[in-house]
Amino acid sequence: MAFLENALARIGLMPKPRVMAAATGIPYVSRFSQDNHLAAITLEDWLGVLPEHVAVTRENAMQVATVASARHTIATTLGRLPLYLSQKGMRAEDQPAVLQQLEYGVPLSSTLTWAYDEMFFYPCTWFVVRDRDSYGWPRWYEWISHARADLDQDGRLEKVDGVPVAQRDIVRVDSPLGHGFLHNARKTVQRAIALDLSAALAEDNPVPTVELHNETGIELTDTEREELLTNWSSSRRRRGVAYTPKGLKVIAHGQAPEQLLIDGRKLISLDIVRHANLPAWAASTAVEGGSMTYDNRSLRNWELLDLTLAAYAAAFENRFSMNDLTPRGSRVQVDTGELTMPDQETRFRTYGIGKKFGFIDNAWIAQQEGWATVPKEVPVS
Repeated sequence: MAFLENALARIGLMPKPRVMAAATGIPYVSRFSQDNHLAAITLEDWLGVLPEHVAVTRENAMQVATVASARHTIATTLGRLPLYLSQKGMRAEDQPAVLQQLEYGVPLSSTLTWAYDEMFFYPCTWFVVRDRDSYGWPRWYEWISHARADLDQDGRLEKVDGVPVAQRDIVRVDSPLGHGFLHNARKTVQRAIALDLSAALAEDNPVPTVELHNETGIELTDTEREELLTNWSSSRRRRGVAYTPKGLKVIAHGQAPEQLLIDGRKLISLDIVRHANLPAWAASTAVEGGSMTYDNRSLRNWELLDLTLAAYAAAFENRFSMNDLTPRGSRVQVDTGELTMPDQETRFRTYGIGKKFGFIDNAWIAQQEGWATVPKEVPVS
């Protein structure tokens, strides 16, 4: 393909890459670049190809609405959840500062959101330890995007931006989707792109809502046609009624659902949701005959956490809890309480039951609620 492109460029049938980039608006990227987020410019961009030959990248996958919704549901939901250190199943009293901010100068939510993003799309994501304390434990990490990672033939990180990295400083977190969404759902995303293009063509060639069909056999001039259309539409706007003379038939048109490929796009959306391992409602995808409802937000989040998010959180927790990053006996965990916490009325009713039977006290309740002071104990009848 590269030889053919160069040959066509030499005889003037294909512009040089940088000229093509300027013409198409797609940033020019060398074919040797490690940046997989930009589509390579080939004959496909000029001659057109069948959907199965379209290279699926994160960039064009994110242009499919259901893919973008799935990504946002997973990455942004998990990205806002804090991290904490636990010991013997309890939250440790002394929390390491690095769990409050993994990267220097970058908010924790930004780092985690992009890390979970890559765990969704790709087989793994990478971190590099950039600083250690006097005991050798990590003090700062740096998240490494796939565009910056140079891998060896076995897929192991060797360099970042062309600079070698010590193997002891490399942290790889594997995706729960195995090879990642872009690999697993490649054919589905290709079909989604093709359907979107077909629907866009239908929308760009709209059917007129009303046609005045001349059945007199007498051809009107351009001026007469324009005058007829102007008078007829003007009358409808003013009165809501228009007069149609004999020999002129009014035909109402509309865009048929089949032209917009609505049913096909619904099925593709469901397939994308299945590849993402999400419940259909989480990606705003309707299911025919579905009637599941939830009484409150926490029940929906419990389902989302159980089916999807817990796998990503576990992959992150397990890697960062290994002995090269965290002292033995301690464990890094994702705090999912924000997602599953019941409403205030339910919580306080539960606290009352616990106090009545002596399971909990006000100190425990204050810790759960994040209160700075512990209320005075009052006997519960």
